[in-house]
Amino acid sequence: MTSNGDNEPEVIDLTTLSESSSEDEDGAANGSLRAESDMSEVEIHLNEETRTQLKNVINTVSATRLREVLVELIETEQAIEIALTKEFITLDRESHKIVPRWETCSNCDEDYDVNTERADGECQFHPGDLEADEDFFADHDERVHGPMDTEENRAEFPEGFTWTCCEGRGHEPGCVQERHQAAVPRKRRRL
Repeated sequence: MTSNGDNEPEVIDLTTLSESSSEDEDGAANGSLRAESDMSEVEIHLNEETRTQLKNVINTVSATRLREVLVELIETEQAIEIALTKEFITLDRESHKIVPRWETCSNCDEDYDVNTERADGECQFHPGDLEADEDFFADHDERVHGPMDTEENRAEFPEGFTWTCCEGRGHEPGCVQERHQAAVPRKRRRL
């Protein structure tokens, strides 16, 4: 639980903050925020319940809206800009250029931190294709139940599918283990 030093819960007062107004004297000191509202004045206390609710909203709000809010916050709140810069931006060790900190692996589709040392076996994937095992779906009539090879069936019955690369079942870990590879490799300088 967040407090203001007197073991009192911090308050977010959303009653007087607007795009053109600046933070009042106690805004930063007591953890409250003020915002204008057409309907009524709202005061929200920061606690575990509000934190949980905020996390829920972040998980459900559209990606577009979330990006808009983050861009606005980095324009108006230096502490947020610093925190997001540390999280999302880094300096390339070879070129010394500013680059994104996170990349998506072209093999396993996981995000990885480009600042961490690459290690053998950090990436596990199947280079083959996933195919339906007709013996597993022996009682499956496609005229009645629809096609066997669907995203829903792959998720619900991974053991009913096999990888062409190793004949392993759909739920088994990747048969190839290597280092993460950038989905869009950066161009290397010619020497």
